[in-house]
Amino acid sequence: MTRDPIPRWLLAILCVGSAIAITPFLPWVVLALWLGMFAERIHEPLSRLMRGRSRLSATFTVLLFLVIVVPIAALTASLVIDAINLVQGLLASEEAKTVLERLAGGGSDPARPHHDVTSLQGLTDLLMSQGERAWGILKQVAGAAAHVVIGLLILVSGIYGVLVEGKEWFAWFEQHAPFAPATVQRFAAAFVETGRGMAYGIVGAGLIQSIVATITYLVLGVPQALALGMLTLMFSVIPAVGTAIVWIPVTAGLALTGRTGAAVALTIIGIGVIGTVDNLARPYLAKRGKLQLPTYVVLISMFGGIELLGGWGLLLGPLVVRLAKEAILIRSEAIATKDPS
Repeated sequence: MTRDPIPRWLLAILCVGSAIAITPFLPWVVLALWLGMFAERIHEPLSRLMRGRSRLSATFTVLLFLVIVVPIAALTASLVIDAINLVQGLLASEEAKTVLERLAGGGSDPARPHHDVTSLQGLTDLLMSQGERAWGILKQVAGAAAHVVIGLLILVSGIYGVLVEGKEWFAWFEQHAPFAPATVQRFAAAFVETGRGMAYGIVGAGLIQSIVATITYLVLGVPQALALGMLTLMFSVIPAVGTAIVWIPVTAGLALTGRTGAAVALTIIGIGVIGTVDNLARPYLAKRGKLQLPTYVVLISMFGGIELLGGWGLLLGPLVVRLAKEAILIRSEAIATKDPS
């Protein structure tokens, strides 16, 4: 009697168990794979300069990532908290007029120091104060959230692994996957496409808009300009009208507080610059990102993912939808091949 090398039920149990074990940190793994693929653009030329020393090149690439990305992430967390506090403070106001006036002229905390960004010293003080707050938040996260610390470790080690052994990982999966190698390659292409499309078409366009808006707020002397810029980035995921959700109330607040010239200037910049950036930069970046999903579907999948999975759903939602689309295409093509009629 010939017995199977391994029973199907045992294989299913082990695969399901492995999936359950990985699931808590799956978003970190996905992010590590995406960032590792992007980091290859630095790793490969650096490896050639180091005469093929791939591991040493990967180490330098990961260190560069830590030096650049981690402080930016900490500063972003600081600004996100500022933005949330700003919105909560505005919602606490009972009258709409009061909300608009606080937003444009008195919405900041009086106890919080303000910095004159028109001078070098003022700009330095601003960066130092934000840097200290961001570092404090980073320490709190590292001290209080073991999950985040472990996630960061998985992220860094994953990026290193992709740079050093990524091709071997893919070759092994391609060989042992329960479907054809061509299918594996199509899923891999859709996976890379989603990460690139999110980075270029969604984050890239929103970042440009938020930078323009933040500079405008700073020049016009709007309180909490950095927090408002972060809100602009958050709302920029909504096509066409997203950023206007932020700058239109600020414009109204400026007008109500008697700063008519500033209100007119913000209106002109909002329509002529921020809106134009969205209309011009987003299609260009989306084309460069080549994400094969309609903007409306991406938006729904992002918000649906956030509703179901929290913040990580912003990334995982579009990824699942894009992979589902690819699976449908592969299945339909296979059926069409079997039955040409």
